[in-house]
Amino acid sequence: MSADPMTKGYSFRKIDPPSPNEKTIKECRKLCEENLCKEYGVTWGCPPGVGTEKECLKIIKRYSKAAILIRKYENVDLKDGDFQKKLGTVNQDLCRKFSEMLRKEGYEVLPLSDGGCSFCKECSYPGEPCKFPDKCVTSISGYGIMMEEYLKSQNIDFRFEDNCITLYGLILYNEK
Repeated sequence: MSADPMTKGYSFRKIDPPSPNEKTIKECRKLCEENLCKEYGVTWGCPPGVGTEKECLKIIKRYSKAAILIRKYENVDLKDGDFQKKLGTVNQDLCRKFSEMLRKEGYEVLPLSDGGCSFCKECSYPGEPCKFPDKCVTSISGYGIMMEEYLKSQNIDFRFEDNCITLYGLILYNEK
């Protein structure tokens, strides 16, 4: 049996779950409100749709396990926003697929990734509830996780490099 081509180039690793707090979630939410990614207030996967600060901190504390998915892309034009968005969608699709496999095995799962959820062509936010809550991949920042600090605490290298982009998917889960 061959490996899933979708996982090519990714590394997977079990790590400690994050422990965001009121300070980190306020910092992250302030960055989210700047809306540089254009996702703030337009999807259930980003603030404010993802929940209040208090709700998100409560949700995160429910999970006792974590796994990280890492994929580095080299020779990327960092000015090409459309291409970066496409890479983000591929990353979210892998987080979604990984989460679906865990759910089928009976695990409680929360998939997190860069940016807002990209599952639906047009999100139902804010007028209607999320149409596919089991497919929603929510924003790492929306939950107050400062990735650079978090990854360093897990002995994972985090740095910005010219012509490279590294995407992360974080799967929080509880064993069945």
